[in-house]
Amino acid sequence: MSKLKYTVIGLGTFGSTVARELERLGNEVLGIDRNDEHVNRIAEELSHAVIADAQDEKVLRELGVADHDGAVVAIGEDLESNILCTLALKSLGVPCIWVKAASPVHHRILERLGADRIVNPEHHVGVHVARTMIYPHVLDYIALGGDDYIVELEVPQALDGQTAATLRLAEDYGVGVLAAKREGEPATTGDLQQRPLRRGDRLVLLGTLAALRRFSREKL
Repeated sequence: MSKLKYTVIGLGTFGSTVARELERLGNEVLGIDRNDEHVNRIAEELSHAVIADAQDEKVLRELGVADHDGAVVAIGEDLESNILCTLALKSLGVPCIWVKAASPVHHRILERLGADRIVNPEHHVGVHVARTMIYPHVLDYIALGGDDYIVELEVPQALDGQTAATLRLAEDYGVGVLAAKREGEPATTGDLQQRPLRRGDRLVLLGTLAALRRFSREKL
């Protein structure tokens, strides 16, 4: 299978993290920034890294961005550049465009411009930190849309020796068990209802936010 090609515009902390991870996952990444220090810092880690003005559609076309599978506009503080880069990518017909938003108003503007996905890293991280502080056994979570979440949690001492069946996760809470992981063993998806839990195991649960909160309050 051929590599996918991505463009990342803006190689600050957020953009360089995205670019490095896309490259690490086996893709071909073009990083673009007007700041030569940003480009030089990451140049050896990416397939291509150039000092250029990504607001200029002609420049992007010459760099082959129109043929890429997706692009990320990671410029945060300069809203004009952020918007102009998004417009240039839309004009080139890049099929999937992710853009970093700095505020709710900026988010609405990007929606009007037709950005495929809009992210606010600071907001997302802040929400994540707050929720994991309230629910310390929750290691990570994914919002599926609506009120549904997938949650990874670490089994506390209070649940040691219990099973999903004895906890009545499905019956009493409407929460499903998707997988379990024990240190030194591969993750499993079979016989999860009867598998005894040990402190430190990791469970992956699926349910509504209200159901997961109720389970957390009553059992963790």
